This record gives sequence, structure tokens and C-alpha cells, in this order.
Amino acid sequence: MIIFSPTYVSAEWYVGGYGGGTFSSSLKDVTMPEYGQRQVLNDPATFPNAGNPTIASFTQTFNTSDISLASSLILGAKVGYFFSEEKFPWFGLELEAFTTKPDIKQQTVSTTQNVSYVPVLTTPPCNAPGTCPFNLTTQSSLDISGTSLRVSTLALNVIARYPGKLFQPYVGVGGGAFYFNSSGQFDGRQVVPGLNAQVGLKVLATEEWGVFVEGKYNYATITNLDPSGFGLSGVYSAFNILGGIVYHF
Repeated sequence: MIIFSPTYVSAEWYVGGYGGGTFSSSLKDVTMPEYGQRQVLNDPATFPNAGNPTIASFTQTFNTSDISLASSLILGAKVGYFFSEEKFPWFGLELEAFTTKPDIKQQTVSTTQNVSYVPVLTTPPCNAPGTCPFNLTTQSSLDISGTSLRVSTLALNVIARYPGKLFQPYVGVGGGAFYFNSSGQFDGRQVVPGLNAQVGLKVLATEEWGVFVEGKYNYATITNLDPSGFGLSGVYSAFNILGGIVYHF
């Protein structure tokens, strides 16, 4: 007598879509070297002939306080594979793409500029302006108008899960390409590497369909985002809360 019994086959491939909210922290460690460069060149009374390297040279840094970003919606999709047939049902790889729009808010930031000015020919005891080297630190403020900013990401993640039949908590970490696109006072486009980390819970309604909730953290550094304007640079980070549906096959 031959007896047939049903066998549960773990789904390995999955696709999903999600939406939620992005809660960006401020842009930190902000510098604007291009703007600072113009400030020196536009002040010939303090820095004579700064634009003529045969007469004088200078170096400068221009830092600002943190720049506040707006909260936003996040939309994304993912496709992944768990190595169940290879006897590692807890381990998987996931490719995802998502986009969010954490616009730069209208605000006023404090600024600090440090300038080191060096004339080619020095004539102590400095009877005339610009005849001797000097360092100057200036503190001021800068008005920032609202600027559109979109961040789109393509990330590859390593996923570890508990392979339960109903509940599947998971964690993941990966890296990817973060595309920053801004228009307005800061106008530029840039692709930079960044970190993507996540923790979540998937609930399977059937063997194929499930829903999930997830917390996601992103981190990336932009450099000279708008080279013809301010040269905006800084550290971007955001925490996202999202939910979605997933299909296993």
C-alpha cells in the first residue's frame, strides 16, 4: 500500500511593495566651500588681490549649523530569495528600490568661516592692508529658502529571519547607491554610496501572501551637491517606518 501525504514547500523567491513615512534628521556636518570661496573673492578690502595667485593666495572653510529636512512619504519595492533548498532557510538576499522627498526647509543657519590669507611678497611690519599673512574667523548667519530634494535608492541587503510558518521577524543590512536630486537655492544631482539597515516583522496569511511592517535606517554623505552654487556637503540620515504586502513563489 502506498500512502501519499502532503508536503509543505517553503517559498524561496518573493516580491513586495511598500509605503510609509520618512523622518529625516537634519543634514549634519554641513560645509559650503563654493559659497565661502565667493565670500572671500567679493571682499577685496579685507583680502586684496585674493583672486590673483601671483600676488596672494588663500585657503578657507565655510561651515554651517545643521540644516533641517522635512518629513516625507516613502514608496518602494523589493525582490528577494531565501536559501531554503540549500538548507539555510534563515538566510537571504534582497534587492530593493525606494524613493522619498525630504525637502530642505526654509530656515536661518549660523555660519563660521575661517580664512588663511598669504601674500606672495610680505613686507613687515604690515603698514598696508594685505601686505602680511593673517588668519580671520567670521561668524554670521545665512538665510535658506525652501529647496526641493528627492532621494532615490537602489540597495542590496543581506537578510536574516526566523523562518516561521506564520510570523517571520527579520533583520537586514546592506549598501547601495543613493541618488540626490535638488532644485531651488541648492541645485544639483549626485549619486553616492550609503548604508541601508532594517528590522521588521512579516505575517503570512497564506503560503504565498503576507504583510509586513518595517523600520529602516539610511545614512549617506553628499559632497559638493551644487558645484556651481554653494557646494553643499553634509551627512544625510533618515529613519523610515513602512508597511507593505509580499508575494512568495
